[in-house]
Amino acid sequence: MMIIPTMAAAQGLSWDKSGDLPVKEGLSHALAGVSNGALIVAGGNNFSGPIAAGGQKIVYDRIYVTKDHHTKEWIEAGRLPVPVTNAGVVSLNGGVLVLGGTDGKTRSDKVFLISWDPASEKISIDTAFPRLPRPLSSPSAAKIGHHIYVAGGQDENDRPQQVFWKLDLSPEGGGQWQPLDVWPGAARFGAAMTAQGNGEYDCLYFFGGKGAAGYLKDAFSYDPRRNKWKPIAALPRAAFYSPVVPLGQTHALLFSGSDGHDAEKAVELGDNYHMTKEVLAYHTITNTWTVFSNMPAGVAGAAVVNWNNKLLVVGGELRPGVRTSQVQAATLQTTQQKSKFGWIDYTTLVLYLAGLGLMSFYFSKKKQASGDYLLGSKNIPYWAAGISIMATQVSAIGFMSIPAKAYAVNWAYFAGVFTWFVAVPIVTRAYIPFIRKLNVASAYQYLEERFNSGARLFAASVFVLFQLARMGLVLYLPALALSAVTPLDTVTCILIMGVLSTVYTVVGGIEAVIWIEVAQAVLLFGGALVCIVLAVAGLKGGIGDFFTQGIADHKFSLGALNWDFTSSSLLVILVGNIFIRLGNLTSDQAVVQRYMTTPSLQQARRSVWADVAVSVPWAIVIYGLGTALYVYYKQNPSQLNPAIASDGILPMFIAQRAPVGLSGLIIAAIFAASMSTLEGSIHSVATIFTTDFYGRYKKDITQKHTGRVAKIATVVLGVFATGLSLILVFMDVNSILDVFQEITGLFIGASAALFMLGIFTRRANATGALIGAVSSGLILYLVKTMTPLSFWLYSAIGFLSCCIIGYLASCLFPGKKGLQGLTWYSINDHLKEKEK
Repeated sequence: MMIIPTMAAAQGLSWDKSGDLPVKEGLSHALAGVSNGALIVAGGNNFSGPIAAGGQKIVYDRIYVTKDHHTKEWIEAGRLPVPVTNAGVVSLNGGVLVLGGTDGKTRSDKVFLISWDPASEKISIDTAFPRLPRPLSSPSAAKIGHHIYVAGGQDENDRPQQVFWKLDLSPEGGGQWQPLDVWPGAARFGAAMTAQGNGEYDCLYFFGGKGAAGYLKDAFSYDPRRNKWKPIAALPRAAFYSPVVPLGQTHALLFSGSDGHDAEKAVELGDNYHMTKEVLAYHTITNTWTVFSNMPAGVAGAAVVNWNNKLLVVGGELRPGVRTSQVQAATLQTTQQKSKFGWIDYTTLVLYLAGLGLMSFYFSKKKQASGDYLLGSKNIPYWAAGISIMATQVSAIGFMSIPAKAYAVNWAYFAGVFTWFVAVPIVTRAYIPFIRKLNVASAYQYLEERFNSGARLFAASVFVLFQLARMGLVLYLPALALSAVTPLDTVTCILIMGVLSTVYTVVGGIEAVIWIEVAQAVLLFGGALVCIVLAVAGLKGGIGDFFTQGIADHKFSLGALNWDFTSSSLLVILVGNIFIRLGNLTSDQAVVQRYMTTPSLQQARRSVWADVAVSVPWAIVIYGLGTALYVYYKQNPSQLNPAIASDGILPMFIAQRAPVGLSGLIIAAIFAASMSTLEGSIHSVATIFTTDFYGRYKKDITQKHTGRVAKIATVVLGVFATGLSLILVFMDVNSILDVFQEITGLFIGASAALFMLGIFTRRANATGALIGAVSSGLILYLVKTMTPLSFWLYSAIGFLSCCIIGYLASCLFPGKKGLQGLTWYSINDHLKEKEK
């Protein structure tokens, strides 16, 4: 493991003296936290005089509260049930949960909650919590969800303990402490423990402490989903009574503490003895440590509180027997590094955007009728339609969030690539002929022919809701990238991108969108390959390190092969992707509309295989980029900025590594990823609105009027997408990719099932199909809210439940429609002309 001396100033902490505690002698091991907007500091200890002169430890029971952000005005708000110090502390339900501790004579097993009521300005203490299984002082405590965890501590005989307990505070939790498997290391007390994300979900991280053999610097992580501990990178120094706080999505900061240096001479050295001032940063993904900052004064036994965007280090021990009343305040330097975005880069970006505008203008002169605006002239070659399908599905979610997921975890999601070869044969042989036969702009017209207008409107509505949810995501990510490398902020970037994408779509129609997406696909590959080259070039061992480190850390793994349906295991991803892929290729209007623009059935089928031919190598490149980013930052952890979300790892890399001349190309590629999908989504939803909704209820309208309505709908949708992405700027989204996949799973299953019911069964009818679709929605709601099943399975559950319930219901309600030419069993007689 490499230790980097210090991080860049733009990624560290700036310090100032916030104020002082109301106890002039200072406090160490106080109980501190935030409750309803107020800072609480209670209990703690100090000494009556120097240890060398016989000073005795004093433990306090006073509770102090301040609402002053500078911690200069305190009120004494009450008393603890007993004097307490060296307790575990966890923030809970707007209060400070205190676990164990000591009054200076005996250890405690009590657990109670301190809360501040801003209305009455009084402290309340809730003691209705189960006691610890045994009395402990100096335990470590943390919280994940509704679970409280306690590890280590000292017993009544001052012996370090190796205990690990969990308390489930949910209504069904049982209300008792549960013993769990302990960490694979020595018994200890005074260790630091915190909850932080591991790239997928929150885990516990357990650092240092002191055991029977002395000061410790080993570290461990605990996976609550698997109830499993594992050793992680050791600290660069021992850390005893070092407070810890999570920072950002994947960092943990460890403040000062005692590293054991000259401990046996500390009293003798007196004022010449100082605690270490180092603030260490641990990164959970790359498993690396860096020296993040240095404190004004080193302390052990302090409390760290995150309050009003500041990290307050409250009190602490300066040296044996000497406490401080100082509150040291730290502010994270969140200024993002900007790349050297020169005139060449601006020129590249401007020329790219201008070129798209010219393409849209060119096609606007060619196509005027609504049919051309929605379907083009039906002369798009299969390879262009296939590339367009790939580009419209990739989006910035693919360009940025997939590398971010591979960087944070592994290649588990890559397994979905294999499902192309399951879904595509079904789609090309059994689905595309039906849509081609009907020769309509909307895929959902088949559902009306096969069932009734209700089935058509249901599927169309599901698609519209899915695309509306998707639009904001695909616009948010490129704006994040642009703001990382240019002087523009994220909001401004969103506005620019939203306006340009809407204008291009309104002006050019579907034919312009497809050819623009072909150009954008070329940029996608070029930008991703440039990023891989830059990352690998920054490795000490080049391409060799990429493979050896990636293999050593299991970054090429396709995930665990097990029957765990609550996680992203290999089996879950494969099953889920089969149904997601079927749904995308059969019920996603943005995809269907593209193979409807080809001149023949044979070309439509080829277009889907062309999509596969470009999507598979694209997946290899984009997952490889994620692994390259992981290895690069494992070797250069000091360049990681905790202020950057996990999905921002690629823009951060571009800002740090892309030289002048290449930044513009890479950013243009990110724009291409987003704009291709956004334009496709806007156009397809506008098509659905015009044909499936407006066109149904507005009779006797001309093609010119229909085209005008479609363009108006395009503008409205562009405005909506821009507004939704602006909302995302102010949300804390851990992984945009996971959010997107969850939305996909919830919406796509039932819609795809309606097509399969119609095509492959004779008995299915309108009433049964709609009962199946509605039931599928209810079942998915229950699955999402009441089970821990992985979101990857939502599409499979939605699909299968709709098919099974729809078919069974159809057996109870006889159908009334003629099925000639509308099922797999009767379509062939109608395709002879199409096959020519």
